[in-house]
Amino acid sequence: ERSLKKALGIFVSTLLVTSVAVGDIYTDPTGDIATGTPNLDITSVEMTTSGWDLLVTITVADLNADWGNYMVFMDYGDNYMGNSGAPQNNNPWGRNVTGYAGFDSFTGIWLNGGGGLEHYGWDGSDWYNQYSGPGIDIDWDNNSITFGYMDLAYSLGSSGVTEIGFEIGTTGGNWGDPAIDLLGGEGTQAGWGGVSVITDLQYFTIPAPSALALFAMAGIGRRRRS
Repeated sequence: ERSLKKALGIFVSTLLVTSVAVGDIYTDPTGDIATGTPNLDITSVEMTTSGWDLLVTITVADLNADWGNYMVFMDYGDNYMGNSGAPQNNNPWGRNVTGYAGFDSFTGIWLNGGGGLEHYGWDGSDWYNQYSGPGIDIDWDNNSITFGYMDLAYSLGSSGVTEIGFEIGTTGGNWGDPAIDLLGGEGTQAGWGGVSVITDLQYFTIPAPSALALFAMAGIGRRRRS
């Protein structure tokens, strides 16, 4: 467990190692939750890389300093590191999120009680807590949280990964809670006491260094997806 206060103090974006960063913005309908908790209502997610680091920014309708739990699930592809990822409804926080098998990475943060961060990887049979997790930056004015995964895009690219499948979820603070909102086309989830179901992932392409150079010359940066 890591304190967000410490993470906020040391968070430094190293995204601009190269002269250009590329990213995608994924939008989610406002108000598509059953609980009336705007701090758990995802409005957009942005994923950005320079080819080295990976930044994931979650924006919600109204970020609340008192509480909120946010989850990043990532799938690095079939047979990553010799295994096929976690089974359905299997995550280290015990949240009731089903519908997809194959996640290789899980990051979760909470804002209540001073906040904290946990980052896990799947080893083929169970989740293990990784010592080195992402840095976190919270922008209260813009209701957003940015996860900064240092060198992740470079590491994955070096391992032959060209695309990340991912899901973003918001949730409560208890084992067995569902995801209150999921990014994408899942629609309104059941809410407290129910089961949340992933029906589709979002995908982000890790650009090759040659592609980054072309993007820089063309002035291409962010793309918007809905």
